[in-house]
Formats: sequence, C-alpha cells, structure tokens
Amino acid sequence: MSKFAALIFDLDGTLSDSVPMILRSSLATHEKMGLPWNEEQAKSFIGRPMYETAAAFAPGREQEYMDNFREYNFLYIPKMIRPFAGIPTLIAKLQEEAVPMCIVTSRLQWGADWSAEILGIQSCFVKIFGIEASQKHKPDPEPALLALAEMGISAEQAQNTAFIGDAAVDMACGKAAGMQTVGVGWGVGSKESLLEAGADYYVNDVNELARLLLL
Repeated sequence: MSKFAALIFDLDGTLSDSVPMILRSSLATHEKMGLPWNEEQAKSFIGRPMYETAAAFAPGREQEYMDNFREYNFLYIPKMIRPFAGIPTLIAKLQEEAVPMCIVTSRLQWGADWSAEILGIQSCFVKIFGIEASQKHKPDPEPALLALAEMGISAEQAQNTAFIGDAAVDMACGKAAGMQTVGVGWGVGSKESLLEAGADYYVNDVNELARLLLL
C-alpha cells in the first residue's frame, strides 16, 4: 500500500526521460525559423505551456513556432523518449496496490497520451491531463484539483495525497491544491529550486521515491 491516498505525476523529466527529445525539437524549430537558440533558456521553459514558450522565443510568430515544434515532436517522440530506469516497475507496483494515479502535464494531450503509451504506463492512470484539460495551468492548482476530483479525492483529503514532479511549477501547483509535494532529482529542476518552491520531500533516485511512496 501507499502512504498517500492518491498520486499525481508530472510527465516530462519525472516519468519520461524526454528532455533530450524536447531540446532536439526546440533546436530544430529555432534553426528552421532562423531564431537564436540557447540550451539553458530552452530548458527553463520545459514544463510550461507551449504558447508561453512560443511567445517568449518567437513573438508575432507564435503559431508558426508551435506548428514547427509539433512537427518535430512527431518525428522525435517515437525515436527518443524512454522511461527513467525503474519507473515502469514502480508505476506497475502502485497500480497493483490500487493507488489511484493521474498525470498532469503541460504537454498537448496527443503528445502526453502517445508518450505514456510508448512508455508502457498509459493504462495505469485514471486519466492523463494534457494542457487542453484546464483553463489555467501549472503553477495554478486548477489541473491538480481536476485530477484529484477525477480520482474521487475531496478538498479535505488533498493533504493525504502527493504531487510528484521535477520542476518548481509542479511543487507550486501541488501546494496550491493542498497536496504534499515530492521533488525528484533526475529532471530539469535543481534541488534548491524544488525546495524553494515548497517541496515537502526530495528524492535523488527512483528507488528512494519507491521507498517514500510504498509502505
């Protein structure tokens, strides 16, 4: 069993080792559009809605940017993404223990669904919430609250649930929804940024996460 009544996971950088794919898509988009590219700047936008990224890097050309990025996602998703080591086993064990789980991601729904299918974990989740699922997005609590409701968790029960992610926006979203938060050490966010954003727990690897989640 789990020490938490329900769990919400971020996707990219938490379940899916997809940061190289995102950066490859970003670089290809910038090269095609003749835009300057900086890896650290690109990383800083991972986990945020695509329209925010497009507005920052290609003001006035947002739709062109999003269309190009989507094109490269189609090309690179099946070639480059994979689960972090130990994640499929952990998710399967949590499902076996009947722990309700959702994914909340800033990815477009088609990309989130396809990625989870490639990772072999799609059927383990009650629902996957892509960017279209809510009017407001991380760090706002709306997507987390929708996911909790989908799992039958009331506002009063939220304190017994956990949001697991690799970015400050994940911690902020979970905290604002009244959840406990777990920052993971294998994504884009530094330990300092996750703790500053309100992480209740910080884990260095998947084994440590399993020990936290499973009793």
